[in-house]
Amino acid sequence: MIRRALLVATLLGIAAAPPPAAAQADTTARDTSGARARDTTPPDTIPHYLAAFAPALPAGPLPHGTRYTFDADSLRFSDATTLADLLLHVPGVYIARGGAYGAPEVALFGGRGPPGIEVYWDGVPYLPLGRDSVFLDLARVSLAPLERVDVIVLPATLRVYLTTSRQRSTVPTSSVRIETGDLSVADYRGTFARRWRSGMGLALAADWNAINDDAATSTTAFNSVDLWLKGEYIPGGRLGISYEVLSSTWDRSARVGVVDRWRFKRQDGLLRVFAGARADGLGPRFEAALLRTSISRDTAIPGRSGALAQVAARQTWRRASLAVTGRFSDFLPRSSVEVEGGWTPVPRLTLAADGRIARYAGRRTGRRAHASGGLSLPLGFSLHGDVASMRDATAPALATGGTQWALDFSGAVRWESRFGTVEAAGVRRDPYQPLGFPSGLSGRDSINGFGPVPQSRYLQLIASVRPVAGLTLSGWYFDPIRGGGDFEPPRHARFSATFFSRFWRVYKSGVFALRGEFAVESWSRGLGGVHRDTLGNVVQVPLAGATFIENDLQMQIAGVTAFWVVRNSNFFRGSYVHGLSYPRRFQYFGVRWTFTN
Repeated sequence: MIRRALLVATLLGIAAAPPPAAAQADTTARDTSGARARDTTPPDTIPHYLAAFAPALPAGPLPHGTRYTFDADSLRFSDATTLADLLLHVPGVYIARGGAYGAPEVALFGGRGPPGIEVYWDGVPYLPLGRDSVFLDLARVSLAPLERVDVIVLPATLRVYLTTSRQRSTVPTSSVRIETGDLSVADYRGTFARRWRSGMGLALAADWNAINDDAATSTTAFNSVDLWLKGEYIPGGRLGISYEVLSSTWDRSARVGVVDRWRFKRQDGLLRVFAGARADGLGPRFEAALLRTSISRDTAIPGRSGALAQVAARQTWRRASLAVTGRFSDFLPRSSVEVEGGWTPVPRLTLAADGRIARYAGRRTGRRAHASGGLSLPLGFSLHGDVASMRDATAPALATGGTQWALDFSGAVRWESRFGTVEAAGVRRDPYQPLGFPSGLSGRDSINGFGPVPQSRYLQLIASVRPVAGLTLSGWYFDPIRGGGDFEPPRHARFSATFFSRFWRVYKSGVFALRGEFAVESWSRGLGGVHRDTLGNVVQVPLAGATFIENDLQMQIAGVTAFWVVRNSNFFRGSYVHGLSYPRRFQYFGVRWTFTN
């Protein structure tokens, strides 16, 4: 029975087993696309932020209230067309305008003539060259390549530091600006910038301007072309090299007895390198620059070219810094050595100082020194003061003229809170005799010089108040209470009321912005230069009192901004320089697009 049961179970198991599977062919199709795995990986579209050249600014820290900074938003959301328009926000600066768009615009400060304004382009001196190698026409310094402007205020000198565009993101950016207005004024501007993850970078800007002749004023036909190109390689924050080219070509028409014909081309090539111990800027750092400048196309003078070499060594700590800079140039001064530094020994105290020794033609040597300090007090109050001394060339580009000595002081009391800022300051300047006069500003009265400036004392007031959200009331007042010189008119003031809002409650993405500004500049009757004839006779030319009003309206929707600017909107029949009139109600408007793709 047992054997029979086992046999039956075995037969049933065999019968229940599945039949053997038949052999099957491989049905997987062969890959004939020829693609590689790395080819099908989607591109990296995540933005990366890379290191850039540090702004070429004085070694800090600096006392609070001694520097004005105009960042990218300040340059974009303002009525500033030229560098002179920006400096007008600094108390005591007088902009001598020869007319409207395209006319010369020379900033005068401190009663010092040429030494009153110093301009640095990416840390290298930007010198006046050509027919006027004494005064720099700030209207011919293009704002298109700039992302930042810093102004350091000394008792009798302004140091202006221009920083060109520094693209950090790997997302390309570009912009287009189109402008038109009265007298067929036209401005076409385009910019582009891109960085690659390797550290390579490319940036460019092109700006074309033109205006027709205005027979009723001293404004003559003008056109200009400004081109800027920069390539850079910054693999990390410790090493970097860049080369940029800035070309400016312009042509100003003549008017008999008022303005001479002026054709001009200037080209600057700047090579910069840096090497630092740390990517955050602390520690030792070495910088070098080589500038090559050429001028041409001027029918009044022959073309020329020259070079400037600059080396700098910096040491930066968390609360102090020190820098030594040496320059050697084909221009004037021939060579110079500068030392500058800043220190915060305790949290509320800041000290800074700088000095320079320069060598000029004719065995002249110039020396200057400057020291400043700032102290923060409770309740938002602070104090800051400056002392500056110099025995330097009156006009560095002139082979004659010798040197002059001056000792100047300034001090201020400042109160600042989230509601506003108020500052009262006093300035004392030594006697001085400026040399030269800006070409293109002589006018019908043939002004060709400045009169002597006696020892002078000035009162300076600054205020900025925000009474309600979005509204800012600001202004400054500058008055020579004793002494004063040419283009330092009594009761010189500028006031502005500015409204700016993005309406966050309605447009939470920040896609919309509205800005409006009403500004007034005025001064009383003063001195406007002198005329010296060949016999040595000197005639003082007056500077009439004036009031100019400007209006600015801008509206932004996403990457598009429309703007409308009206200058001298009060139809004032006056001028900034005697004999050179300014158009009444001169207006221009346009659109600016910004792209990030």
